[in-house]
Amino acid sequence: MLKIFSTQVAGLLKSISDKEEQSLEEASRLLAQTVLSEGTVYFKGFGEMEAVVSEALYGENKFRAGADFSDELLSELLPVDSVVVASRFLDDEKAVALCSKLRKNVDCNVILIGGRRKDAEMVVNVEELADIVIDTKAVRGLVPLDDGSRLGFPSGLTALFAYYALFLTTEEILEEYDE
Repeated sequence: MLKIFSTQVAGLLKSISDKEEQSLEEASRLLAQTVLSEGTVYFKGFGEMEAVVSEALYGENKFRAGADFSDELLSELLPVDSVVVASRFLDDEKAVALCSKLRKNVDCNVILIGGRRKDAEMVVNVEELADIVIDTKAVRGLVPLDDGSRLGFPSGLTALFAYYALFLTTEEILEEYDE
């Protein structure tokens, strides 16, 4: 089972690197612009995606100008700020509601991270709710069982990979300005 899982995870991470490269680059430019403008990069995670928030705020590689997002901050957000929203799926009700609220009430950058389910009925187009959408490619368990079910759903792992891709690319951009 572990060999199957390892191989499948490696494939997902490569897929994020290859297929989300442009989105990651664009998002990193927005986040670098936020930092350079002395704005704040807020992080909000739903469910297991709190791991992204923890990594961004408390991990070894903390995000510059990073802060925890809460609904009380909605009225305090500035146009130079950014909000990174992470959820298991891009069509998560809470994540969509937050992005919609941000779009309607604030003129700040919104980056949405989550898995894009092919069969999901999207009530709204998430591309309209977020400036940048990053697909984690994780939409189901990776290890098939004899009964047809699957184990090993790596949503948190792929979201953390997407976070590190954002972090590293943003740092690379910011280093040009630090010199």
